[in-house]
Amino acid sequence: MDKQAALHHFKEHHFTPLLESELDKLEAKFHRCQAGLISDFKQSFRDLCAYILSMQQQGLKEPIGYIHYSFLRTQMLEQSYLYMVEAYSAEWYEDDSDCKLTYDASWAYAPMSAMLENLEQQRKIYMGAINSADVERLILESAPFFHSFVDSLVRLAIAESVQSPEYQAIHKAERLLIRTGEYRDISENLYVWDQEPLRADEVFEQLMQSSEEEPYVYENLKSLSLPHLHQFQKDLRYNDFSYSDLRGSQFHTCILLGTRWQQANVEGGSFQGCLLSDTDFRYCHLKGVNFSEASGRVDRENGLRTPGLCGIRFEHANLDEADFTNVHSFEHAYFEGASMQGTRVPRIYQQHWKLSDSQRESIVWTE
Repeated sequence: MDKQAALHHFKEHHFTPLLESELDKLEAKFHRCQAGLISDFKQSFRDLCAYILSMQQQGLKEPIGYIHYSFLRTQMLEQSYLYMVEAYSAEWYEDDSDCKLTYDASWAYAPMSAMLENLEQQRKIYMGAINSADVERLILESAPFFHSFVDSLVRLAIAESVQSPEYQAIHKAERLLIRTGEYRDISENLYVWDQEPLRADEVFEQLMQSSEEEPYVYENLKSLSLPHLHQFQKDLRYNDFSYSDLRGSQFHTCILLGTRWQQANVEGGSFQGCLLSDTDFRYCHLKGVNFSEASGRVDRENGLRTPGLCGIRFEHANLDEADFTNVHSFEHAYFEGASMQGTRVPRIYQQHWKLSDSQRESIVWTE
């Protein structure tokens, strides 16, 4: 067996099955320990903000425009799973005043150590065709799969984290972005804040001009008045509509992956046929909203665990008289503290959703 054939066989029969097994176990841990992981992240974020403010009070740091969480692939083989957390001014990488701490993500990456040890033993049966460097390369290539768990945790935690007094106290640039990704490489927005809120008429115009081919994504659309907005087949993923007035708004077959709607008012609106994977409706006003035909699709192939890790969050929302007829892949939806008086729900979700006795009694179960 030549090297390429050996590597193919090794990856198919040893590496990939082991990776899938470890990711399955990590996903179970992610859900089981989520509250504690969020609490730890929030504390680390408060520590970062306190450090930023200390530097600013000494005149060593300009108003913050970027906070960046970076995983360091080169340190992983040394079993160091610390994220570099850096705060920059609006100049981003041109800001040369170092302001950095670390975030310990070993809870997500620890399986890589066990995988390395296991695969080092398995490679020996290939009689020298596969060496340690080959194993290390495969391990490092898997880093983004583990990063997706950290990414999802930060998305779940960040809305509460930015309410902390420590974050509120730091001096911010006109726009502040919280991002994550590989160090000095591709990254994406997790949170966007604007000192001067966007104007509702400008946002309306941009939304109307957007399309699936020209998406309008990763924007801060908080605290806007956009009642009776109509959007059809638009790609609006990862936008933040929190605190906005969207009463009666119609979103039809839109891509709303990872969007936030905390404390928004969408009463009497519709998300019919929309993709709602990882959508955050916590504390949202959703009375009478039509969710029929919506999807919470998850990806669980070839090591992928996103979208779907965050689930669809309805905690403490008002879902009275909302309609979940014919929703798909809503197994990972969360309803703690939600009002569900007269909510129409397919009976198949009785066994999937964790509901209180009062919620079960108030729901109208449909076939």
